[in-house]
Amino acid sequence: MDTRTTTSATAGGATAHTDRPREAPEPFDPRRWRTLWLLLVGPFLSLLDAFCVNLAAVTIDRSLGLTAFEFQAVAAGYGLVYGLGLITGGRIGDLIGRRRAYRLGLALFALTSLACGLATSPGMLIAARLAQGAAAAVMLPQVLALIRIRFPAAERPKALSWYAVSMSLGMVAGQLLGGALPAWDLAGLGWRPVFLLAVPLCLLAYAGTGRSVPADAGTGAHRGRGLDLGGVALSALAFTLLLLPLAAARQLPLATGLALSGAGAVTSTLFVRHQRARHTRELPVLLPVQLFRVRPFTLGVLLTFTLYVATVPFFVLLGLYLQEEGGLGPAAAGLAFTPVAVGIGVGARLGVALRARFGPALLVGSGLCTAAGLGLALWSMAALSAHASLAPLLCALAVFGLGNGTSVPLVADLVLSRVPAEDSGAGSGVLTSAQQLGAAAGVALTGVLLFPATEGASLHYVPAMWLVLGAALLATVCAALLVPSGPGAAARAPSTRP
Repeated sequence: MDTRTTTSATAGGATAHTDRPREAPEPFDPRRWRTLWLLLVGPFLSLLDAFCVNLAAVTIDRSLGLTAFEFQAVAAGYGLVYGLGLITGGRIGDLIGRRRAYRLGLALFALTSLACGLATSPGMLIAARLAQGAAAAVMLPQVLALIRIRFPAAERPKALSWYAVSMSLGMVAGQLLGGALPAWDLAGLGWRPVFLLAVPLCLLAYAGTGRSVPADAGTGAHRGRGLDLGGVALSALAFTLLLLPLAAARQLPLATGLALSGAGAVTSTLFVRHQRARHTRELPVLLPVQLFRVRPFTLGVLLTFTLYVATVPFFVLLGLYLQEEGGLGPAAAGLAFTPVAVGIGVGARLGVALRARFGPALLVGSGLCTAAGLGLALWSMAALSAHASLAPLLCALAVFGLGNGTSVPLVADLVLSRVPAEDSGAGSGVLTSAQQLGAAAGVALTGVLLFPATEGASLHYVPAMWLVLGAALLATVCAALLVPSGPGAAARAPSTRP
């Protein structure tokens, strides 16, 4: 019988090698793929509602009369709570079952989206947006976890490529609909359909997953042992202290921001020690910290962080630049993001075929493609004027999307393939938290560079653009470090076969 050698990380950080019979490939089951489309509603909606406010915020401000603080709370509150809850949301799925947690997230997201659409005051909208972020934090990690569990290794890259496509469509649809729906003023509702659109999609996915996604009862290692509430509190405090100075970098004095960041670092250290102590006493943990002793997992999380430091701020910069310097309206500026979605879709599908030939080394090529697309886009933006052609910029955006679409599913597969099935929810939460923290850090840092100290002065696009490009190049370096090299590299690379 054919055998293969498997490598696993132990709690002490060592590796163990065992020979076991090669499992027979699982037969193709079309039901897995039919249910995938219901699962992809989650990442699509979570990104759509994160980006839709970028272009709808001005209309919301005119309707509800937001103060500066309320304006920022509506725009950033969703992302803050979303980032705080991702690891906890992932672990909830490990505890109660991923299907149940996903459907819970869908139901909560529908209710909170309805509340956002019906809000009649700034306070109501802010509260609904915060609750919507919490619902997304429960919903999103379950998607990666279910893909990790339900799809065999041979089919997983293709499933993850569609996951990347759904996220890109959510980002682009958020930009487009956030500008178009308020302008269309459907039935006199103004900006409200931006949020109400999510309600029927959530209900459709909720009904469909109840019938077609097999139930899982949660892992035996955690079921019945409860959630690590101390870990939840420490992680929430640590993320708040780390994200707040970034989100409010221009409003906080420098000393206050540094103090909060230092307190966040200390709290993060306490959280890690708390998790290690509970693991030693064989108590349930929120985050299996031993996963970070596995080099590919740690490098993959770092790569994800740096990639989102580049990607999300670039979208913000591009939206501003197209309107301020290119003379486009909100709807037209949103439509300009279409080549990114097309590029990501093509890259995600192309990456499945190329990975079979190049393996993890494809990450370096896709990283260079992403950086090249960003560089070309930034060069095109520098030459843009109200009467210039958008063709060079749109081509550059397609190249950027091509590299991004190849990278995201490949990184997710490389990282999650190192996570035990019983910790798949927590592992997914770590990966999505890296995305959110990277996005928040990138937006804050580019904001500091972009906005001038003097009121009314021109925006400083060039230094902000250099920061975005530098982050993309750093992500490429992380990709190169993630690729196995030296003797036995092929054996250490995750197999694409079951």
